[in-house]
Amino acid sequence: MNNIRKALTIFLLIALWSCNKPQQTFKYQNPISNGINKNGLRDCQVIRDGNWWYLTGTSYPHWSRQETDGNLNKGVVLYKSRDLLNWQFVDYVVKRPEINKWYHRRFWAPEIQKIGGKYYALFNCRNDSLGYIGQHPGYAVADNIEGPYSVVTKEKPLCNGNDLTFFEDDDGKIWAFWNRGREFGIGFAQIDLETATFLTEPQSAIQPAKVDYEYDDNGEVVKTPGYDGRPIPKVAKYHDWDAIGIEGAYVIKHEDTYYLFYSSWTRGYEIGYATASKITGPWTKHPNNPFYGAMNKATCEKNGFEWDGDPENPFNQVGHNEIFKGPDGRYWLSCHGIGEDGIPKLVIDPLEFDMDGNIFSNGPTYTKQVISY
Repeated sequence: MNNIRKALTIFLLIALWSCNKPQQTFKYQNPISNGINKNGLRDCQVIRDGNWWYLTGTSYPHWSRQETDGNLNKGVVLYKSRDLLNWQFVDYVVKRPEINKWYHRRFWAPEIQKIGGKYYALFNCRNDSLGYIGQHPGYAVADNIEGPYSVVTKEKPLCNGNDLTFFEDDDGKIWAFWNRGREFGIGFAQIDLETATFLTEPQSAIQPAKVDYEYDDNGEVVKTPGYDGRPIPKVAKYHDWDAIGIEGAYVIKHEDTYYLFYSSWTRGYEIGYATASKITGPWTKHPNNPFYGAMNKATCEKNGFEWDGDPENPFNQVGHNEIFKGPDGRYWLSCHGIGEDGIPKLVIDPLEFDMDGNIFSNGPTYTKQVISY
């Protein structure tokens, strides 16, 4: 009897403590730019390590057209913050090497992954002078998130393509996901991180939506952008939000389902996801895609879509997301948002999963948000 009374007393004390536990709040407003380079940051990835939040992404200059007077992208940039709102520059943890290395230019869409107690800085580069035309993925490794990092793929890139990301499965196997053009789409392969070699044959996970073509009165096709294996026609009909192309892969596992996030620039810049019961697929795009992002009026008009976005939304592009655990313990996404000034800035918002595993978000938010937990 005494044991029952003790157990009840402990239960009541725990319940009382839980009820009286002070509620915490996290306040934020998108976009977030304090402490970040004034020219902005694309493809923003937030990751928590110890008592710090860290942030990386495509630093300025973002595009080849901005690389004027020898002003090339300096490498994989790293910022850190105590509160997700105010950032301080750490360093370029992978720095641009001399022109005799394949990873001399761009450093596109970097991210940092912690796997097996080590930190991997992933990047995508090019060096036309050595024949590495277009983006090619590579990565570096360190024992500390702030470095120093050693480039694993120093002699040659991992493969051709763009937007490399890693995912560690429950069995300890590591999988690489990346984008490689329209016909391959976003693909994957198991990888040995120490030797930078694929252990399985790369295969496609998801591809852009199919494109229908229009022909002239004579049944002739005339070359113009848009290609899926047939002759390139003058006018392409885009029926789906992800028809022109897909990129920005990021993978998580929630409960028993794998989620592959991706972005498309068909109507502006927007985010969708595909799911699978195994890391090797088959992957199924969600029917309610896109679940996040922003439409661009000019892009919609150009590509034959009706713009039905939020007229108060200051963004015309929001995408290339990564996923992190937020201050309230939920999954959050980080990405970049671009408004009228054309400067990409950090955007973050929490995600919600319903009972069936479907993802929802009330973002991209642009007003003051208060998260209680």
